[in-house]
Amino acid sequence: MKFKKKITLIIFLFFLNSCGYQAIFSSNNAPFAIINIEAEGKKNLNDKIKNGLKIYRNIENKSKFYELKILSNQTKKITSKDKKGNAELFEIQISFKIKVYENNEIISQKSFVESFIYNNNSNKFNLKKYEKNIEKNLVTKILDKLIIFLHSI
Repeated sequence: MKFKKKITLIIFLFFLNSCGYQAIFSSNNAPFAIINIEAEGKKNLNDKIKNGLKIYRNIENKSKFYELKILSNQTKKITSKDKKGNAELFEIQISFKIKVYENNEIISQKSFVESFIYNNNSNKFNLKKYEKNIEKNLVTKILDKLIIFLHSI
């Protein structure tokens, strides 16, 4: 019985591997390359976006060459307080304003905004770790939207 399950699994993996799956928005299929990124605002947010766009730096066989100017911002605010005036809920909002240049002319611009509401934690160390995780996830969402935007230009 176990032998049949193993054979079935191997056959399934073989067919899955042979199906020709490719990511739609991979850097190999992109008709563009990013030759320069200028960033202002919050440094750690800008670094995360730059690292995410690093795979689009390859200029071989590309028809479009973009330069990006990025302005990032992050705000954290209290959205709810308890009866004593202590914060219960926080909201983190991350925004990026992107300008896309080709041949030193602006061809497109767009703003991306993501936010998340979360509960306060009495342990401030865990709260900071959680906030960093939220920040990472929000930047990843914005990066995905940015890549789709660049493919649509």
